[in-house]
Amino acid sequence: MAKKKEIKTNAMRFLEDNEVEYNHFEFDATSDEAKTGIGVANIIGRDHTQVFKTILTTDGKGTYVVGVLMSEDNINFKKLAKVAGVKSLSMLPLKDLTKITGYVKGGCSPFAMKKLFPTFVDEKCRNVETIIVSAGKVGHQVEVKPEILENLIGAKVVDIIA
Repeated sequence: MAKKKEIKTNAMRFLEDNEVEYNHFEFDATSDEAKTGIGVANIIGRDHTQVFKTILTTDGKGTYVVGVLMSEDNINFKKLAKVAGVKSLSMLPLKDLTKITGYVKGGCSPFAMKKLFPTFVDEKCRNVETIIVSAGKVGHQVEVKPEILENLIGAKVVDIIA
């Protein structure tokens, strides 16, 4: 019987190309439990405070800003706009997500987007040794040290939650 081929996403290849150690988790994303960060944490056997989501925002004038925050937290658009140096930000319309990032909803990774956008990670990442973010495909996550986002994509760690 043939061995199942391990999936490699663009985000995973990006991490490997930059010689970053990471853990890859693959899970059935169709279950109800997989629809929340706490559920994903339960499925992969990690603490829910490690699971972070990636949000793409826009000022509506062609500026895009990425926020990475704990999955159960809500983004504070005013705080994010202030640290990004723009007047205001709102969620990128879902219809534009793939065109701008190359990723789909539920599979948006802060690594290896089509372009490198200003990225801000919530300071709660300092409370955990590793964070888990999307690997760039629904049902796939990668676990890395938070400083990888700072060192590899120039992310800044700040308070961006409501």
